[in-house]
Amino acid sequence: MRRSITAAIALGVGVSGLLPHVARAQEHAGEASGGSALFSLNVGLMVWTWILFLLTLGILAWKVFPAISGGLEARHAKIQGAIDEAHQARDEAKAALAEHQAALDQARREAQEMLERARAAAEGTRREILADAKAQQEGLLADARRELDQERERLREELRKEAVDVSLAAAERLIRTRLDAEENRRLVQEYLSEL
Repeated sequence: MRRSITAAIALGVGVSGLLPHVARAQEHAGEASGGSALFSLNVGLMVWTWILFLLTLGILAWKVFPAISGGLEARHAKIQGAIDEAHQARDEAKAALAEHQAALDQARREAQEMLERARAAAEGTRREILADAKAQQEGLLADARRELDQERERLREELRKEAVDVSLAAAERLIRTRLDAEENRRLVQEYLSEL
């Protein structure tokens, strides 16, 4: 490509170098003919200009334009490849994001399930503890009732013994004081009212 561009530049420089010589030749010819060189039409110069223009255009079309076109196409292909890679990377990123989101959702669901299981286990444990506490409470109440019943029975027994002792003491007093039935009744009633 560089060689083609260099050849086109050299051709352009060569043509531009020839044009002043051609212009001087035309001026010389114009002076010889006696007219103004600026407004005169020189067919030879026009033909050579067209020949050089077409020759330059042909060389440019043959060497330079294909090189430039090839470079542009290569650059276009490179840019298109970069765009395709960017699209592919974006699609991969979207897929990775979707996968990550799915994994995150799965982790959230699992965490929620674990939390629900933990709540259920805690509720079951709470029920068991309450049932055990209630059973222990009922057992303690039953023991306390039993002890109260035993204590009540013991107190009754002691009360009976004391009543017997009191009755014996009252009977002994009665016998000592007199053997009168009216007096005995009155003494027993007084004694019982004191209790």
